[in-house]
Amino acid sequence: AYTYKIHWQGAQHFFSGIDIPHKHLLLTPPAHAERPFHEWHEEIIRWYDHWLKGADNGVEDDPAVKVWVMGENKWRTFAGWPVPETSWTKYYLHSWEKLSTKEHLPATQTCINETPDSFVQKPPTQNNEIEKLRYVTEPLAEDTLVVGPISLSFWASLDEDDTNWIVILKDVGPDVSVQTARPGERELLAGLPERELTRGWLKASRRALDTKRSKPWKPWHTLSPETIRPVVPGEINEYQVEILSTANLFKEGHRICLEITSLDLAEGVAGETSVEYIPNHVCSSKTVLHKVFHNAEYPSHLLLPVVVGGEGS
Repeated sequence: AYTYKIHWQGAQHFFSGIDIPHKHLLLTPPAHAERPFHEWHEEIIRWYDHWLKGADNGVEDDPAVKVWVMGENKWRTFAGWPVPETSWTKYYLHSWEKLSTKEHLPATQTCINETPDSFVQKPPTQNNEIEKLRYVTEPLAEDTLVVGPISLSFWASLDEDDTNWIVILKDVGPDVSVQTARPGERELLAGLPERELTRGWLKASRRALDTKRSKPWKPWHTLSPETIRPVVPGEINEYQVEILSTANLFKEGHRICLEITSLDLAEGVAGETSVEYIPNHVCSSKTVLHKVFHNAEYPSHLLLPVVVGGEGS
């Protein structure tokens, strides 16, 4: 389930939208399952044996949601989706590549005015370097369980009329060193393992929202021709990006990492040369300057579904 597959978002929508006494959502490990689904035959047959043949096998008493949690490599079960024990937690973007639950102080309470971060992306016709912004938490003081839908709300400007926003969530670690201003301690240590968890995409001109269907963790974009709005160069706009749901235990000492970019490039052809086929998204044919703002006026933040007290089977 945890790949770049948009189609499995539909399973979550169906699960949330159908009001019936018994329903079951299964989110499987990241690797592609074989076809037919050998790994899940027992669960599938058990479900149909009960509902089609009347077998008394206890299916109706099973937890509604079963999820494979990366980072600890185990199954957990929950009563609903999003998980009822979710504590929606905002991680704010700060200068110096910081990602923190600490909010920005109002301008009247601080002498620090966080200027926007920026990156310039050239099209692949000029080079194949992918430029990006990167925001990382301090080493986590305790295990942090993240399960469910995710969103990124941020404010940005462009010097052209469109771009692709691509956001990436990673688990970085383990490392317990403290970053200081001393030489050699200003940057993350080289060689820290990084594991990409999930991504989200949004074309800037398709930023219009269906406000009736949207939720803080689930921005719902209209994507209809009449709502396409090219960006006015230099204008600051709010963007809300849906990030594909994930389930990961960020262990103590690890860091939560968010990357913002505008380009990805094709990798592999499925089982032949790469574990996963990653198609590229058509980017701008122009060189684009991106500026991302983060302060009290523009509180750009990542919204994570932190599960508090959720127990797995």
